[in-house]
Amino acid sequence: MSQLAPLLFASALVGGGFLALHHRQAPPPVQPPASLTSTLASPGLAPDLSSDPLLEALRSDLHLQRQLILLFADEGSFKGKDLARALEAGHRLHHDRRDLVHQLNGALLKLCAQAPALRDPEIRHLLGWMEGDPELLDLDRLAFRDTLRILQHGLLKDVTSEGLGLKARITRDLGTLDRLERSVDAEYRKVFGGVGQAPLGRRELWESYVAQLRRRVSVQELLAAVPEAQPAPTSPAKPGAELDGSHLPDKVLVLSFDDGPHRLYTEEIKAILLKEHVPALFFEVGRNLGTENAAGQVQLSHLSALTEGLVQAGFLVGNHSYTHAQLSKETGAPLDLEIRETDQLLRAIPGAHSQLFRFPYGARTAVQLKALEAFHLRSVLWNIDSLDWADPVPSSVADRVLKTIAREKRGIILFHDIHDRAGKVLPILIPKLRAEGYTFAGLDAEGNLRP
Repeated sequence: MSQLAPLLFASALVGGGFLALHHRQAPPPVQPPASLTSTLASPGLAPDLSSDPLLEALRSDLHLQRQLILLFADEGSFKGKDLARALEAGHRLHHDRRDLVHQLNGALLKLCAQAPALRDPEIRHLLGWMEGDPELLDLDRLAFRDTLRILQHGLLKDVTSEGLGLKARITRDLGTLDRLERSVDAEYRKVFGGVGQAPLGRRELWESYVAQLRRRVSVQELLAAVPEAQPAPTSPAKPGAELDGSHLPDKVLVLSFDDGPHRLYTEEIKAILLKEHVPALFFEVGRNLGTENAAGQVQLSHLSALTEGLVQAGFLVGNHSYTHAQLSKETGAPLDLEIRETDQLLRAIPGAHSQLFRFPYGARTAVQLKALEAFHLRSVLWNIDSLDWADPVPSSVADRVLKTIAREKRGIILFHDIHDRAGKVLPILIPKLRAEGYTFAGLDAEGNLRP
């Protein structure tokens, strides 16, 4: 993967908040450690902040977000093979980021459970970097929301004076991020007032940020590291064995959410859907649900309760592999293991098992489609991609979805419930689409359309 060249920016810490000032040279990003979960301070030992694996992981996460933003800054100019290659490059970045954040979130929650004497210096150190490091660009801080919310969640029950102080500081920082997001969101709405409308100006704040990235790395360098995209699979063995949304009736939409369950965002999305009386599909990654030992015994994690809650609320859950690997590169036993482990975990959660499977990144060939048959699973893809995993601006995500729906007229929409974008755009999209005559439907456990 190409390394993002150093970015320039400086900020000052003001009362525990963010304030952008000026630019200066920044060192190259630090690569993430191989494992974060074993690097926290041992009980009884003061934390060593001179070499901080959590800070290195946050820097690496930011590095990946910067590259994703740069890669899709001109998404409208990509066509054909260029678009396929851009998506492949983006999927690689997204894959690296998902694995990193999976480890990082676990390590942050483990940190929050430490005694204050061990916990507080480390959290203050991380917050100080996010708030005031002179290497950061102002809009870089949009990458920190998930980390701040995980820390907030980890400290939720702490009523000590130290814990309350940290929570107040995190709340202030989240408020600053809200203001930054509102600024770029309002700028987008001002320029792009509606689907099909010609731009009414420039996104000066966002374009200035992207311009600083462009001066330091070429999109062509990111794309050059990616080989030709994998060809589409040959026709499935059985007609209708794979769904992608193009089969739906006119003006019928199906919402789908990948990569969960997430300890924060899955519940928030569920609450929105219930309020709006909208069905949905949730394709879940097995490692979030638990483990299966060599003897085939399943041990569910606490996140599996979120899946059970989805089922009880009437939503359908599908298999999204165990590790979110690119399964088009897997065959034989490794491929079967990715499918089977999640299949078994879902069977262990009351009502959660279905015959629906979604290939990570939609990457599959006829070989992988054939492998689903042994598990009686049916592939479900999408024809409307929100790109919410690459775009941190809610109005931009919503506009992309609306434009694609205007072209497709029907389909399965791809969102993710591992970050907050879907929860921000759904309250905008659902009423707007209903007003345009669209209806929202679900699928049953076999993949048949249901109201």
